[in-house]
Amino acid sequence: MNGTDTLFWRLSGSALTRPHVTWAWLLTSTPDWESFVRACEGAVGRLPRLTHRVADSPMRTGPPSWTADPDFRLSRHVHRVRLPAPGGLRELLDMVEWRISAVFDPLHPPWEITLVEDYETDRAAVVLKWHHSLADAVTIVAAVRRLMENPPPAVWPNAAPPAPGPGRPTEMSHRDCSGIPRVTGALAEAARTAVRSSARVLSGSGPARDGARSAGRTVSHLLPWASPSPLLAKRSSAIDCGMMTVSLPELKAAGKSAGVSVTSAYVSAVLGAFHRYHAHHGLVRATVPVLVPVSFREAHETGAGNLIAGVLIAGPIGDMSARSRMVSVHTAVAEARGSVARGVCTVMADLGALVPEPLYRHLAPALLRRIDVVVTSVPGLPGNAQVAGSRVVNAVPWAPRGGAAANISMASHGDSCGIGTNLDPAAITDARLFHRFLEDSFEETLGCARPPAGPPRSARTGADG
Repeated sequence: MNGTDTLFWRLSGSALTRPHVTWAWLLTSTPDWESFVRACEGAVGRLPRLTHRVADSPMRTGPPSWTADPDFRLSRHVHRVRLPAPGGLRELLDMVEWRISAVFDPLHPPWEITLVEDYETDRAAVVLKWHHSLADAVTIVAAVRRLMENPPPAVWPNAAPPAPGPGRPTEMSHRDCSGIPRVTGALAEAARTAVRSSARVLSGSGPARDGARSAGRTVSHLLPWASPSPLLAKRSSAIDCGMMTVSLPELKAAGKSAGVSVTSAYVSAVLGAFHRYHAHHGLVRATVPVLVPVSFREAHETGAGNLIAGVLIAGPIGDMSARSRMVSVHTAVAEARGSVARGVCTVMADLGALVPEPLYRHLAPALLRRIDVVVTSVPGLPGNAQVAGSRVVNAVPWAPRGGAAANISMASHGDSCGIGTNLDPAAITDARLFHRFLEDSFEETLGCARPPAGPPRSARTGADG
């Protein structure tokens, strides 16, 4: 594992920071089960990492490694369930929450895929879930796109077959810390040495000083500096999922009307919802700390693993127009992204990988809860995507909160954007109200490029009504 992969794996130690990524594909019809299993077999043949488990060190410090699972069985990872009546979107979201909460068995590869039948009577859905240490979303999406655009045969030529193991998928129903003082002592001494070296570099001149200052700017955008909102202060391991869909062409047009990217328009609409939520509770805030993941992956870098970092911005949630908020977000993200050096992030992640897992379990939740919102955007699927012969009509991601009050995630599918909301009900106590504000904010944002129309299609959490 690289340093970032290791950090994600270490976050598994706490339910507050567990880094599970989930994606739901809504299908036009229910695919044949045997065809679905064959497609999954082909995916495993093409992606050998799917047959590997994590081998951690005895002290759980330093990067773990991937090793072949000698007991790999496809049936551990490929499942089929039937939704209870009435089989609507609420029941599907309940199923998504259930799978997000489930812990991966560390003795086996950390991924699963579930065919969900009886959704809206004659339709189906597929719920894919993986541990973030396995790969970033860009890698998974690229692999899924290739598989969907080129349906795999029963056996892939020139590909390593899955590890042997009995059984095929079936239906399923609805540590040692003795070395810590020595390790932490070494880390403390390394920190003192780094401080002394940094002082010498910063007081000098030339490339070393410039590089150190660049590193300092990078660190400043990786650590929380905006104060968190007291309204969103509480945390729990509970999950409250929702989803909505907006038009990708309209979102692009809204961004263009303000001279910003579609991502900035999306982040702005999310923050507009938090402005409304705070105003409803009588709390005036100018900003909240927002984490925006960014990818360092180049076009030629197609392997597994994570090549990402997160930049922190002071997300504007004050009283302003949608166009002004888009410009403010775009400026903040561009400044933060331009100050983050890939090399520095890589070194920091590699150093972080040396921290023992027991320390992560206690320290990570306390540090990461100072982030209020995570806003994620990943590439989506082509409009003609299919799963075992059944057409995908929508694709919605749910990324991990990582200790924040909420993670709002977006992925495109054809001309639509599927938006998944992963809320902490301890922080956002009225999910139905928040989703109404999210609809209103997207409507205002899209209205920058068109006359106001009907609200985006949505499904809110909570009871029907």
